[in-house]
Amino acid sequence: MVRRAGLAEATALAALGARLFEEAFAAENTPADMARYLAEHFTPQAMRAILADRASTVLLLEAAGTSAGWAHLVDEGGALEIRRFYVDPRWQGGGAAATLMSAVLAEARTGGKERLWLAVWEHNRRARAFYAKHGFRKVGTQPFRLGTDVQTDEVLSRPPSFGLTLAIVAGGRARRLGGVAKPLLHVGGRPILERLLELRTLCDQVLLVSADPRLVAPGSARIDDVLADRGAPGGVHAALLAASQPWVLAVAGDMPFLDGRAVAPLLDARADGVDAVAYEVEGRLEPLAAVYRASLGPPWGELLAPEGRSFRALWDRCAGRRLDASVLAGAGLAPRTLRSLNTEEDVATWVDAPPRPSR
Repeated sequence: MVRRAGLAEATALAALGARLFEEAFAAENTPADMARYLAEHFTPQAMRAILADRASTVLLLEAAGTSAGWAHLVDEGGALEIRRFYVDPRWQGGGAAATLMSAVLAEARTGGKERLWLAVWEHNRRARAFYAKHGFRKVGTQPFRLGTDVQTDEVLSRPPSFGLTLAIVAGGRARRLGGVAKPLLHVGGRPILERLLELRTLCDQVLLVSADPRLVAPGSARIDDVLADRGAPGGVHAALLAASQPWVLAVAGDMPFLDGRAVAPLLDARADGVDAVAYEVEGRLEPLAAVYRASLGPPWGELLAPEGRSFRALWDRCAGRRLDASVLAGAGLAPRTLRSLNTEEDVATWVDAPPRPSR
């Protein structure tokens, strides 16, 4: 849960901020510089000044009944600065940071902002990767003083909206693997569905395209195919018709390693006269890690209705752009990024502990 913090929480927030900042940066800075910075920025008095400032908003992330992180936002008219964004390491890697980022984006959209921006230390690789996953790009640098040490921060920016609907295409009742719902399989300690839902920070709407009632997620809508028995193309077609945004990011419900860094090149390749953008892997189109114009819905329905068609046949009837999968390496992503768990061997290799098929 994320809520706005109040003045009464200044002391607790100062203590939380000081602890998280020190845990993150003490190893790379001298004790004297760290002590000086904490004494200046993380006192109850300093926090009360932030909470009383009309241009500032502090969002508090709570998990399991405790404070798990917070974000300090500053209204700059047409832009929203994320001045601080901290999540307790105990809650990192489990979707908590994405939840906090979703709340930040909601503030920007509600406030009618044109851009969000933040500054991150150039040597903080983990944070830079996190922000890249959530749509931020480097636009410059600026100095940052920690005690007596002047460091360099990268300035990152993104729009509040990419005009995108996220469609997680999960099909029917998973008969292929004996009734196991693949989006609910655990990879790296988390359900695939939960991992994919981190893409929601890139999107204004989330659709779960599936007839399986077990697939639910807060803030999403589950929809069924409009045309029955048309497979994955039918799922994308249903999402195109239901989308509230001009573009749809269609992803397979069994892709545990896909993240926003792989989506960024797809978004960059959108252009006038382009209807769809997808990766090509060894000459094979990957249609479920792709973006489509929502306006393709009606014409694709006409093509699918008589007997159904493959993605390749549909693709040949629109202005599609293909990206070589080698661009993923430039974003620091492994070849497995676009992997789907299609077979029992895939499940045995990557899934933590496959659940028993439902009867």
